Amino acid sequence: MEIFIRRLFLSFLLCVICFSCSEEEGVQEVSEKATLSFSPILNDLLRNQQNKQEATELPACSDDTPSYVEIILLRGEEEVVGTSGDPFAIDLVSDENYTEYSPELELEPGTYTLDHFAVYNSEGGLIWLAPKGGAIGDLLQNTLPLDINLRSGVKKYVDVTVVCFDDRIVNEYGYLFFDLIPTEIFEFCFFANYCNEAGRHYTAAYSVDIWLGTDDSGTPLYTDVENAKSAEGEDPWADPLCFDLPNLQDYDDEEPYLYYEVTLKGWPDVYGEVSEIIIDGTLSRSNIQANFDGDDNVEYEHLFFGCGDDDEPLDSDQDGIPNSEDNCPNVPNPDQADEDENGVGDACESGSDDDGDGIPNDIDECPDTDPGVEVDEVGCESIRVPGRDVVVLNDINIFDNTALEDPDNVRFVQNLVNYTTTGVRNGGDVVWIDRGRHARCYSNGECTETGWATTESVIEDEGFTVESIFSTVGSLTSIPSDVKIVMLVMPTSQYTVDEINTLKQFAADGGRIIFVGEYDSFYANIEVENQFLANMGAVLFNSGGRVDCDYTILPSASNRDHPIMAGIEDLTIACASVIEPGDGDLALFYDTTNTLVLGGVAKIDTAPITELKQAARSKLRAKTTRISNQSSSTGY
Repeated sequence: MEIFIRRLFLSFLLCVICFSCSEEEGVQEVSEKATLSFSPILNDLLRNQQNKQEATELPACSDDTPSYVEIILLRGEEEVVGTSGDPFAIDLVSDENYTEYSPELELEPGTYTLDHFAVYNSEGGLIWLAPKGGAIGDLLQNTLPLDINLRSGVKKYVDVTVVCFDDRIVNEYGYLFFDLIPTEIFEFCFFANYCNEAGRHYTAAYSVDIWLGTDDSGTPLYTDVENAKSAEGEDPWADPLCFDLPNLQDYDDEEPYLYYEVTLKGWPDVYGEVSEIIIDGTLSRSNIQANFDGDDNVEYEHLFFGCGDDDEPLDSDQDGIPNSEDNCPNVPNPDQADEDENGVGDACESGSDDDGDGIPNDIDECPDTDPGVEVDEVGCESIRVPGRDVVVLNDINIFDNTALEDPDNVRFVQNLVNYTTTGVRNGGDVVWIDRGRHARCYSNGECTETGWATTESVIEDEGFTVESIFSTVGSLTSIPSDVKIVMLVMPTSQYTVDEINTLKQFAADGGRIIFVGEYDSFYANIEVENQFLANMGAVLFNSGGRVDCDYTILPSASNRDHPIMAGIEDLTIACASVIEPGDGDLALFYDTTNTLVLGGVAKIDTAPITELKQAARSKLRAKTTRISNQSSSTGY
């Protein structure tokens, strides 16, 4: 019996030992975290500067005692401790130069990156900073970002090189002003056009510099930032440049505190090399906020290089004589000598200008131009015979009954339908108005047969038959031979390859295509318009925004030379989006400020396509006015 009890006891003891070992081994399998602490090391730049070539003005140090640090720690691309909007604060051990224990810095083993490190006094003032680059960062061997490798169970102390902070030279630490000085941020955008000597508009390539101050002696915020652009394919494009700018409360609303310079760049594949042109200016809070469009949109500041004052007549040869009065408009001849009194200046004669258009034969690309035809800088007709183009009007109200109370709008409609072409469509007597593809203005009654009753009556009085059609995707593949004009009104769905080719052939035959869009927030399908224009081979595009809302009369100064605008003094519109003409495109009329194109004629390519193109440009936004009713095409 005694032997049995001993054996039972030994068996029990063995089980306890085995069970204990198993639990202990299980504990050992749990991996240990690493603990991280930071120690700011103040670098004596004044001493190190003696061995450097740079003559940077170095920041002075204060006598303040460091109290805490703020950090941003990444693992890969993820912010794991602190964020760019809210860095993580850690107190420094009193009278020591390293951070206190923080549970947030107990981390899994691995590789981390210190992306931000700043040291503050007890009042919250920034006194030391770890540079990310810039002129001061160039003086140091170690700058941020700093990689940190953590092993299991290790308490790691990381030395971080810091220098004294001076808020007047923030950019020299590799930061922007508002990265370190808490402030509200405004977005501000630039977009630019360039005009060559012949007055042709191009989307511009440019760079931007911005300083905090009222001239270029202030603190640089952005330096030599260039806009994105591409000349690939048939449609060169350029994006606007947008910047985050500080809202500094120390300045009154109208007081300038930012200075900018926008510099024109050459673009070899589009308009070639150019002489340097710089547009400069200052910005106040009011200037910046004037470009706000509601809570979410910011309109861009539209600049023009070399376009001059649009009220001034064009003078292509710069001889002081406007083209409209110059007997040799493309060859300088300020004396206007014309010995044989044939209307062609002597500078363009002597047998060197066979067609008498004022362009010498050696540069005349159209040597058989008919007498009296206005030509461009290479001797070709500057206002083309209708066909191979699309009239683009981004306001449906130009055709509504209210606008047609203006006699000039009546004349505008008459000019649109009365034209002579060399194509087979010249004898057509039918006008199609396509109100299909879920046109919003038809569903709300603004561009219906009733809403446009006066326009249709004017067209019929000119001897045409007006027919409403309601195309759907893929249905517009045949246009009867008696149709001379097709109006496409606010389509919301794309056109197919067959439809594009049908419309291209219609244009090649002398038919006139009129695309009628609207301002962006009412139309809501500007991408359909731009896709259509790109597929038709046009460079011109709708850049969005809205200007001249409610019923507005455009002054005669806004009009441009074109048969469509013949005899028109003013024109009534009501809230339009802006178009950006390209090389070879023609403006019909500008806004009331004479700076933004609202109506134009887009040159197209009539060759058939085999696949649809993508509009290679993002939606842009032009400077706009505020409205009270976005569900109305007038904005009111």
